[in-house]
Amino acid sequence: MADLASRMRSPGLKIFIIALLTVLMAVPLMFIEFALTDRQGRATEAETDVAAGWGGVQTVAGPMLLLPYEETVTTVVDGRAVQTVQGGTAVLLPTTLDLDARSDMGERFRGIFPVPVYRATTAVKATFDQEALDTLVPQGAKPLWDRATVSILVTDVRGLAGNVTMVVNGQEVSFQPGIGVEGSTAAGIHAPLGLTVAPAYGLSLTTDLPLRGSRELDFASLGRQTTAHIASNWKDPSFAGAFLPSSRRIGPGGFDATWNVPYLARGYGQSFATPENALNAVMSSAFGVKFYQPVDFYQLVQRSLKYAILFVGLAFLVFFVAELIVGKRLHAAQYALMGAAQVLFYLLLLSFAEHIGFLWAYVVAAAATVSMTALYAASAFASKVRAAVLFVVLGALYGLLYVILIQEDYALLIGALVLFAALGTTMFATRKIDWTRVAPETA
Repeated sequence: MADLASRMRSPGLKIFIIALLTVLMAVPLMFIEFALTDRQGRATEAETDVAAGWGGVQTVAGPMLLLPYEETVTTVVDGRAVQTVQGGTAVLLPTTLDLDARSDMGERFRGIFPVPVYRATTAVKATFDQEALDTLVPQGAKPLWDRATVSILVTDVRGLAGNVTMVVNGQEVSFQPGIGVEGSTAAGIHAPLGLTVAPAYGLSLTTDLPLRGSRELDFASLGRQTTAHIASNWKDPSFAGAFLPSSRRIGPGGFDATWNVPYLARGYGQSFATPENALNAVMSSAFGVKFYQPVDFYQLVQRSLKYAILFVGLAFLVFFVAELIVGKRLHAAQYALMGAAQVLFYLLLLSFAEHIGFLWAYVVAAAATVSMTALYAASAFASKVRAAVLFVVLGALYGLLYVILIQEDYALLIGALVLFAALGTTMFATRKIDWTRVAPETA
């Protein structure tokens, strides 16, 4: 029994117990991660609620010209030629399409959760050349210009911020709800052109589209030559979709980006035999910008939890090395209490971040955790000087964790260097320790 008690006080067994405690700390950390997932879910619900009333992700595709036509078809019935009149609707995309969008960002709140939203006004200019209009319907068919319409797809029409009008060859017409295609579930607006005969010199269309939305703004490159310009006061854009900007400028005051998309890069033609074919094709060429929050506090807390076991283990290592150097033996229960303090840091961080932002939440949670741990160490080691040294070392560890969290590109490199430095320091500090010796009873 005496030999067993002596072995229980050996440094080798103590480090095994500390490793076991480190693994056990994963259990409360798992529950904190569950709490984080729940809070993220509530934030997503808040975002969905705001989008339901304000407008969600917006993708604009248009204008598209829809031209009904009639053609006489001859069929043979019982040996006789029978002529029937059949109808159809051909779709033509613009020869040139110029889009100029200005998005002003703001916030809406659901409870404590802020949701970034935008108001965007898009100036749309499109032309349809005469040659394309003349060859749009099948040969021999009669185009019904008095029923011709222009449609613009808008994925969330709840975000339309006002009634929309369009100038067609100098004449103003008003948009109506729906895309003007019977049986289609696609969302958008359409406007009758108000023509009685075929236009003599093609079509020129201009309109201003006021939209509200959240998270993302996209446009489809419908023109044979599409030029788009998007500017916003949002400073962290993420350009996405089928095409990236040909030029862009990003600064603290926002961003400014321009796209030039040629016809050959788009992957589909300028005309379609049916509206269904057009609707299935045009969204594949959408491009635009996500109003990206590069590392919001939920993502940062989640990333910090990925390093939690590592930093709990490093905190234990600091106390273990201090215990070996000063000769003051600590009980496993004392290690458990100090480990619990490191675990609670992450719960404090999550709780405060929802109210005061990640930076200040990190400062408050780290200061509270390091101070409480150092005060406990002052009693455990019976030395204020040793406690002050531990305060500095733990503070440096939490400072390094913050640097790792905000350095997305260099997080792995910094983490690897920290681990290497911690291992090297431990090896140096314990190079003369006899791991098989028995710690004294009073140590």
